[in-house]
This record gives sequence, structure tokens and C-alpha cells, in this order.
Amino acid sequence: MRQHWHRTLKAAGLLLALACSYLAMLPATWLDALLQNASLGTLGMTATQGSLWRGEGTLQAVQPSGEAVTLAPVNWDVALGELLSLQLHLVMRSAQDGATVLDVALKPGQIRIQSARLQLPATLLGVLSPTLRAADLSGQCLLQAKDVLLEKGRTSGTAQVAWQGAGSSLSRIRPLGSYQLLLSGQGNGLDFRLMTLAGPLSLDGSGHWVPNQKSVYQITATPTEATRRDLVPLLRMMGRETTPGSYQLTMDRNMGAVSSH
Repeated sequence: MRQHWHRTLKAAGLLLALACSYLAMLPATWLDALLQNASLGTLGMTATQGSLWRGEGTLQAVQPSGEAVTLAPVNWDVALGELLSLQLHLVMRSAQDGATVLDVALKPGQIRIQSARLQLPATLLGVLSPTLRAADLSGQCLLQAKDVLLEKGRTSGTAQVAWQGAGSSLSRIRPLGSYQLLLSGQGNGLDFRLMTLAGPLSLDGSGHWVPNQKSVYQITATPTEATRRDLVPLLRMMGRETTPGSYQLTMDRNMGAVSSH
């Protein structure tokens, strides 16, 4: 009996060693697949070297058109010890200055973003709806987040997006302005507040977003008198005129592009 248990333990130890060896050899390209899955296809990694657990590569943004835009060279570490608790903890840093780009922990049914600072092209806003995609937006968005928790039935934490040099191919007015979007986790969804920092087109609004439900929001767009005529085609596509020179944006009918994931 003792010999039987000894052989069983030896076999189990061998299988565990083989499994650990296999996991240790997972290529860095696996991170690309993980990023694309977690970001709904908007982020990816190319020119990777190393392994899934420690490596380097070039972070990319994948635009709605499918074109990839280079963001920054990065390196990363994944905490092997945390896999025992079924958690994948990834820390990604800039290869240029060592600053943390993304610190995220993934568990079944849960995403915890401990910190994030990403400079992204505004074209990525097109993944939110066909209307925004058709507007062919331009400019740069700085996304910053801290202690964000996303899981079924619960959302917490804060994030903000600063959109600088906003533009659209449907308008010759460049830039349209600079804007800030503030996000706050509330219950099972996100509250958001949109405000204008500068520019000829004023955007102001607020609302609440819950996954797989119709968004509730109100956003008003008001151009200056000098730019009103030039901005009419863009504003009519994105909403309706409620008072002379003021437009209520009505993109909620297209937001199924988000809730379907």
C-alpha cells in the first residue's frame, strides 16, 4: 500500500512539474490574445519577445477600420504566484521611462484595473456606435483610471478621458475643441459627465451606462455663431436641433454595438 501511494505521489509530482514547465514556456504572443479579448478587440501587442509571464513588445490600438496604430514600446510581468488563486495579474510599463501603463488583475467574471494611463487615438470612440464611426473622429484621448472594479452586478472606481484636438472628417473646423469625460462606478453601471475645456463646439452632458441595457443620457452640442453653418452636417447626423443653434445628441439607438459584447 505504501509503495502504491509513493508511486501515485511521484506520478502526480511529475504531472505538476510538466504542467508548470508548459505554462512557463507560453509565448509572449499569448498576451496579444489576452489583450484583444479583454479590450473587445481595441488593444493588441506586436513585435513581442520573451514569454507570457515576462516580456516586451509594442502596444497597439486597433481602429474600427481594422488598421493598427502603434502606441508605445512596453515591457510586462505577470505574477505567477497569483495564478493559484485563479487570478492573472498583469503589470505593463513603458519601455522608455518605466512608468506604469496598465496594472490589471483578471479573475473569472471580474476585471480589476488598479491603475491605467493610456494615450489612445480618438478613432477608437467609433467602437461605441456606428454613428461615431461614421463621424471619423480624430485627436488624442488620454485615459486614466484608478481602482476600477468591473464584475457582474457591481462597478466601482473612477476614470477620466481627456480628448485633445478633437476633429471629424465631416467638418473643416479643426480643432472642434478639447473635452473631458469623467466616469464613476455606481452599483451595476457607470455614471458619466461630459464637459468642454475649450473650443468652438461646446459639449455638455451626463448619463448612466449599464452593460446590456439601453444607456440613459443627455448631451447637448452648441457651436459658436461663427462655426454654426460649417458644423450643421455633423450635428444633424449626430442629433437633432432642439432650439436654434443647440442640438441634442441622440446616439442611444446605436449603442447596441457595446451591449452586444
